[in-house]
Amino acid sequence: MLGRDAELIRASYEAGDFTAFVGLENSYPGFGRAVGGEAHPGDPDIEYFMTAHEAENGTQLPGTSFAHITAFESTEASLAATVCNYSIFLQAGTNISLNPLNMAFRIELERTADDPGQPGIPDTDPARQDPRANRVPTWNVFEGWKITKLHYLRRLDGDVIPQGCTDWWQQQFPAFAANASGNLVPPPGFEPPTMPVAVQYPEWIGPANSE
Repeated sequence: MLGRDAELIRASYEAGDFTAFVGLENSYPGFGRAVGGEAHPGDPDIEYFMTAHEAENGTQLPGTSFAHITAFESTEASLAATVCNYSIFLQAGTNISLNPLNMAFRIELERTADDPGQPGIPDTDPARQDPRANRVPTWNVFEGWKITKLHYLRRLDGDVIPQGCTDWWQQQFPAFAANASGNLVPPPGFEPPTMPVAVQYPEWIGPANSE
């Protein structure tokens, strides 16, 4: 597991992404309260599709999502960062997360209690499934915090994607080049890669006193 601050950023992004497939009430424990319930469509700070009570997507293709935290800022009372990501699927086919590479989310949280909450137990082995781990947290990762921004960055709307995202994407896909909009796009003839679904890393391993 990451440090407590990064854990909160990661949980906010993952819970929002998960909500799009399972609905708000079935997402990570405590997420609905932390995000203030279902957002209104068009809310500039909180995405409706990441907080909707009804799942927006009925099925999810088997694959592995890769995420990177950048532009991180923190104080004793607040956290902010951008999470950029892409996915690689088990089977060949169209992969909109790679063409272009521009999926990034700005996340901000504010502290609501003196106690910052308990961090998970660190996961130190990316190749091994820990028997204590779960696909989603079993405890309220958001205890003592509220999510004030969960925003999908849209260049067409004037949002700025941090250079840290572009640098990371370019490292993963060095043959990609920026187009006129500033998005990294694949070279001619590019075929999206495939891979077996990877072991989750870091895994969600609850605090020792989370039961």
